[in-house]
Amino acid sequence: MTEQNDAAELDDSATKTMDTRLRQAPIGVIETTSDGKILDVNDAAATLLDGDPATLRGTTISESFPKSAAGTLRETFDDAQPTSASFEEYYPLIDQWLAIDVQIDERALVYVRNCTPRKETTQAIDRLDHRLDRLQRINSLVAAVLQQVLGASDRSDIARTVCERLGGTDLYRFAWVGDRELSPERLQMVASAGKAPDLQEQIDESLGDERTLPGQEAVTSGETKLVETIAEDDTVPRGVRRAAFGHGIRSCLAVPLAYHGTVYGVVTVYSGQEDGFSEQECVALETLGSVAGFAIKAGRQENLLVSDTVTEVTIEARDETVPFVGAARDVDQTLSLDGAVPRGDGAVICYLAANGPIECLDELLADYQTVTDVRQIRSETQPLLQVTVTDETPVTALAAWGATIRGGEYNSESARLVAELPSDGDVRRLIEVVDETVSETKLIAKEETNQTPEPVEAFQDGLNDRLTDRQQTVLRTAYLSDYFASPRGSTSSEVAETLDIAGSTMLYHLRRAEQKLVKSFFDGAESDPTGGEATVSNDQ
Repeated sequence: MTEQNDAAELDDSATKTMDTRLRQAPIGVIETTSDGKILDVNDAAATLLDGDPATLRGTTISESFPKSAAGTLRETFDDAQPTSASFEEYYPLIDQWLAIDVQIDERALVYVRNCTPRKETTQAIDRLDHRLDRLQRINSLVAAVLQQVLGASDRSDIARTVCERLGGTDLYRFAWVGDRELSPERLQMVASAGKAPDLQEQIDESLGDERTLPGQEAVTSGETKLVETIAEDDTVPRGVRRAAFGHGIRSCLAVPLAYHGTVYGVVTVYSGQEDGFSEQECVALETLGSVAGFAIKAGRQENLLVSDTVTEVTIEARDETVPFVGAARDVDQTLSLDGAVPRGDGAVICYLAANGPIECLDELLADYQTVTDVRQIRSETQPLLQVTVTDETPVTALAAWGATIRGGEYNSESARLVAELPSDGDVRRLIEVVDETVSETKLIAKEETNQTPEPVEAFQDGLNDRLTDRQQTVLRTAYLSDYFASPRGSTSSEVAETLDIAGSTMLYHLRRAEQKLVKSFFDGAESDPTGGEATVSNDQ
């Protein structure tokens, strides 16, 4: 009876003490003694504490209030002489953020408000600000890397630049670049950066194992490989997972160094956060991979231009799915490849000739998915067709790899192509690149050719130095399309459509190329000091 009487007295005292306005307040109010014994609570506080006012009266703050990680409220009442305090804390048991104000007098009043929506909004804004800041830093980093990559002297210089600028920052813990040309059977690490030497050793050892690394998967598929949680991904070799965990590395992204379908290597970047790569970040790093791939290809082509000797190879691809092979079989003739011009977007413009009249060849070729455009340039005794091919074909593979296609023949069973590459180029890898597009490829001939320029060749080399890539492409396409023949085999509009550019753009580049050609031929003739050009008619 004594406990019941005490409780009744406490309840009666609390009822008299709790102000009516506090009892009806929209926020929680808890009235306690100075040592934290609850005298009364209003309905709002009881709802927050998930309890009943009658049950809460007579208990202590420590018993009835949910625990937080910091325990600030308990510490306030644990002191011999508690003082007023204001704070915000997260309470896991009720999954809420609470704003608490403690006012100490003879008795204490604890004001409690649910501030979860505001706190979550603030946290969301902070996360977005952090992501935006990180993305801006990454974009600035990628832009700086791109500038250096485009000026790199060779592919090893490209690899070092990429690694040092990515793995040597606080954005990423580690980065490495693998090259597939140095060893076609095995991806080889050519550069790395970051403070994780044992991780580097484990990666290098794992490159020879049957279990593949994310970088190897990216090279094989030609697509970016993201590992959001390395420690939980059983496809990653165990030694690599353990080394990564030891350095606080949680996730990684492997991006192919590729250009127009040809993969030259891979860069793998490691982050100290799970899910450490946002969608925008992946796009930025994929852009870096594409530009690095372009730089590698451009370097190979530059080596081909400046090399004293080149390697001329003749390869045979036996595959009925090759469009020109199928067309040769259907018309029962051998087709010759008179020239091929890479358009710059992965497509290659091919010029096919036959020994005699051919009916419906353009319609036959148009049925192939890899053929995007067919046009007859000549249709008399020696027909000439302009055919644009894309996707995976032998000529697009050679062009993407950086080889110069000199010509070729197509019969009913196979394609035989002649191409040039630098004398130090990897012929074996070139064959593998073509073989990835068809069922059977083999090397027929290989010959080293001296490129010591003769007078005519010296003239051509000098002109090549003056013409831009776009001017060369337009001039060569116009020439192979019989634009300069009389009567013309192609109009300016047709040449422009072939190159997928505006007619005015095509004529601009063509006039500039013609101006430089004429000036080079006359060698010293005065040119217009303003750099102007004569008006050229848009003859159709």
